[in-house]
Amino acid sequence: MLNIANIRQEWFVEQVESLKSKGIPYNEIASRIDVKPQYLNAIKSGKRNASEKITAKLCKAFEINHNELLNRISSHQSEISEVREPNQPFKPSKKIPLSYGTAKDSAPSAESDEVKTETPYECEWIDVGDLFQDATSAVRHYGDSMIEYPSGSILILKQVVDPSIIVWGRNYYIETKDLGITKRLQDGGKDHVIGYSSNEKKSPDGRLVHEPVKIPKKSIQRISLVLGCVTNEFSRSAIPVTAKPV
Repeated sequence: MLNIANIRQEWFVEQVESLKSKGIPYNEIASRIDVKPQYLNAIKSGKRNASEKITAKLCKAFEINHNELLNRISSHQSEISEVREPNQPFKPSKKIPLSYGTAKDSAPSAESDEVKTETPYECEWIDVGDLFQDATSAVRHYGDSMIEYPSGSILILKQVVDPSIIVWGRNYYIETKDLGITKRLQDGGKDHVIGYSSNEKKSPDGRLVHEPVKIPKKSIQRISLVLGCVTNEFSRSAIPVTAKPV
């Protein structure tokens, strides 16, 4: 960044020293620009700035060409304009599909609406950039069975290529023909997985509001690991959402 005040001060001190070298005493220099010698000393030591006004007085009193200062400032400007930012590698955006409707966090119950079903083509696209490099898709999360994910937030997912390799105790989004649910998975034996909710709220009779869900492995069409959760508290533009993957 160009600091004109510093350039002017440096130039001012140079002119004063040049006058001294020509035999003009400090007292006379100070007197002719209406300041005390101590004032000049303060400028030289950096305790005071050489203002435009005092610089103009010096030029007028001793017939110094003010254009020399302007040329020096211009020279510094040219040097700065030639400094270029180092080339940054181009990082393409990473857009993943954001689906709606099938992101119920629990199976239908007396206290939840029916799970919506819709075609997988009904989706938007979000740009997650470098935040989730392994992400393959995203889904809107609704409900309160998973307390770590606010209702209406976006879950960022990574599809599990080999469903036989699941890290028990981690949160996954499981899709079947009828619904999609987000649960903490545990081994349910040869033919099932068990999905647990983190919300342990109980009904008046002592039963869990969100009881464990037993999911047949053969009914699972796709399973994705939950990488993270994105919420918007003030703006809808926390992460860009578009209708098409541009």
